[in-house]
Amino acid sequence: MSLRKKTTEIKRLVEAFDFEAKKFHDITFSTYTITQFTTSNLKFKSPNHAINLWQYYGKINEEHTSKELIKNLKTSDSQWGIRGAKISAFGLIEGNECNLFLKMARRAAHIFSKKEAEIISSKVVNEIRESESDGATKTIVSTNSNSLAIWLNYLLYYLSMTSHKYEGIRVIDIDPFALSLLALEQLLLEPTIKKVDKSLSKVDDIKFDVALSFPGEKRDYVSEVADILRENLDDDRLFYDFDYQSQLARPNTDILLQNIYRNNAKLIVVFLSKEYAQKEWCGLEWRSIRDIIKAKGDEQIMFVKFDDAQIDGLFSIDGYINANIFAPKNVADFIMERVKLLS
Repeated sequence: MSLRKKTTEIKRLVEAFDFEAKKFHDITFSTYTITQFTTSNLKFKSPNHAINLWQYYGKINEEHTSKELIKNLKTSDSQWGIRGAKISAFGLIEGNECNLFLKMARRAAHIFSKKEAEIISSKVVNEIRESESDGATKTIVSTNSNSLAIWLNYLLYYLSMTSHKYEGIRVIDIDPFALSLLALEQLLLEPTIKKVDKSLSKVDDIKFDVALSFPGEKRDYVSEVADILRENLDDDRLFYDFDYQSQLARPNTDILLQNIYRNNAKLIVVFLSKEYAQKEWCGLEWRSIRDIIKAKGDEQIMFVKFDDAQIDGLFSIDGYINANIFAPKNVADFIMERVKLLS
């Protein structure tokens, strides 16, 4: 049965993931990518669960590849993937509600038919092949058919993070309950396996009306603001990171982001909280924002605060909107008022 015939089940899952996402569990979703030569003493929070997502084994015409592959297939553990793979990617869930998420994720994966699960796998495989191909040889790539791996691979594809092949760990900026909720809500609106990216133009060249700066912990609130703003702004006039995820998946993203916030946005809306003060990427964006303030570009900045956390460069005399009083709809209306004044 295809996604189009599973509306009722998707609605149940949306309700279940929404219930858990609102609890703000201390849980993280990361990808852990290793090579044959990786040596690491990383320690993970308990409880945790790791599962192989995909592997790039090598190129098919390399010496002894076929014989070695057959041998390694026979002696491999499916949870950890094929022995001898050049690059292996694992999904890692850490936190107190790890087991609950695993249970819900496996159920979520079953909304995909066998054919749809194969489509997810082929999209992942194709992206990895494209990133590894030299145009002359065929690459060997595999994905895990376990239901949990299917769901995590889908979430990563949805975020345009499939081809993250560099050695080490990468923490996804949004917790797995909230991310699953966003993906399911999208499937409810449009039952098609696709990316969250909504960009229509090259992000380097866009002059945005509004750019949103926020920590991942506040994404639920900010995403509602973004949804309302999109309805009131022209295409490609709102900078919300998920809308440009595929274009942000590249080297030197820090320079790109600083240019957007410093030079290519009429209004920057900053969602301030204790988490904002702690995050590296928020700190990078904050430097650009402070430079605008230094240049007396006050009208370009709008503050929305969730708490009274101390932020370097922010003072008690600076005006702000209280997110604990005003709902996302109100904040979106305030933002549009400022945009009209700037225009």
